[in-house]
Amino acid sequence: MTDPQNFVASLDEMAVISVTGPQAKEYLQGQLTIDLDRVNETNARFGAHCDFKGKTWSVFTIVSVAGGYELIMPKECIDKSLPELKKYGVFSKVEINDIPSHPNFIGLSGSDNIALAKNLFPELATEHLSKVENANGIAICINLSTPKLLLMLSHSGFEHFTAVIKESSCPGLMSAAGQNDWNFAMIADGIASLSSATSNEFVPQMLNLQLLAGIDFDKGCYMGQETVARTKFLGRNKRATYLLSGNTNSQFPFIANGAALEKQVGENWRSGGTLLQTATCSANTDNVLALAVLSNDTDLGSVLRLKEHPEQSFTVEALPYTLDE
Repeated sequence: MTDPQNFVASLDEMAVISVTGPQAKEYLQGQLTIDLDRVNETNARFGAHCDFKGKTWSVFTIVSVAGGYELIMPKECIDKSLPELKKYGVFSKVEINDIPSHPNFIGLSGSDNIALAKNLFPELATEHLSKVENANGIAICINLSTPKLLLMLSHSGFEHFTAVIKESSCPGLMSAAGQNDWNFAMIADGIASLSSATSNEFVPQMLNLQLLAGIDFDKGCYMGQETVARTKFLGRNKRATYLLSGNTNSQFPFIANGAALEKQVGENWRSGGTLLQTATCSANTDNVLALAVLSNDTDLGSVLRLKEHPEQSFTVEALPYTLDE
């Protein structure tokens, strides 16, 4: 399995839902899987937004900002989450909007590249999900295995960072890698992301969010809380997200999110699970990493294949965290 490479990547697939107003916190407490009392100016959190049945509309990274909160997620999930948040927001004093032209998103990996960000964020920390904010924007450290930075830069912050890149020893660095490299690194960390094809299909535990501090089981009621709680306390969750690796097949270089997988049982193949996302990285475009929701008794080394394209196979790899709760 190829290790995620060093990169400075422009993240064109990312966007933000902004929730502001005097009742922003109170309203979101009734919508999200995490306790907003544990989100402050120095940290970010992973979390989920679910429907009343506990099915996940979106997985997000949330930060507190002046006047409210911002939920960072793929653009295509905003189409799912935003209408649901607005549906109930009419009863509270909140403003809920997507911000397609919000700060420029940059992903950084590698110590030298992260050092470049210190030109904008001198107080940068390396603790997992630590957050720094100033006039240049927001920097979030993701450090499950190797440090990475998610930058949400203001217009002036982006101009400043672009100047830093030009003055560095690799002025073309930012164009050398893109969203796919960031996706590859996040997949390697076992951090699931949903798409339009997989939104509203899984309870948060099937996406390993309880293992990523993305569910607070001791908070009050929220949308889908009953199902999420039953799944935990009655042991009803039979699926989890697994890391897969394979080699790309030139016959079908595009692998669709939500594709059905089959698992090998002896000499036969049976229904195996659902592919959440795949990515390759610039360091080795022949190697593909994927996250998939599979039966939670799946063994390392198990072989799966795409149902529609059985020539494409995957092997189950170790996650950087344990699936044991």
